[in-house]
Amino acid sequence: MPHKSGPLLDPVAADAFIAGYKRVLLRVAGSTREGRDVLGTLVQARHRVAENAALLDQAFDGETTPPVDPAVSRAIRTLRIDDYVYLKDTKDYSIFIQASGNSAFGVVGLTERIRDIVGASGVMIETGLVRYRGKFVCDGLVSRLVYLGPGYRKNYGAIYRDLRTQGRFQVDCEA
Repeated sequence: MPHKSGPLLDPVAADAFIAGYKRVLLRVAGSTREGRDVLGTLVQARHRVAENAALLDQAFDGETTPPVDPAVSRAIRTLRIDDYVYLKDTKDYSIFIQASGNSAFGVVGLTERIRDIVGASGVMIETGLVRYRGKFVCDGLVSRLVYLGPGYRKNYGAIYRDLRTQGRFQVDCEA
């Protein structure tokens, strides 16, 4: 299947990330099987990892079959959960601004555009970003969603332009 253009990760890399990330988070959650509320379980495990990074070491220790791809393992260790304003899409990435206004990122989605996950741009979401395959990638787990009014969207547009001018907008990264 051809890769859709737009702010998405390569499908093979996305599938590898999803499989490894899900397996690690389920280990953190103390589960090897998906329950009825798998998304809730994954979000809770992600929060536990954010509060205690040692849980990642425990999740990777003792894992045998199948092993998590080393690139995925490295990416998971860069996980940064925060409130982000998903401002808009460009041809190559979605623009995310930390709600605090400290920095902004060009982010790609895994298998779906961010807009398709949250329903619109101009929203504040709590989600995780990782550095994977030279890009900032949204982990796809959105645990809070707030639609912003036109005044807030305009304000964050100005913040984005300022961050870009100051060199605090990042698109590519080292994995």
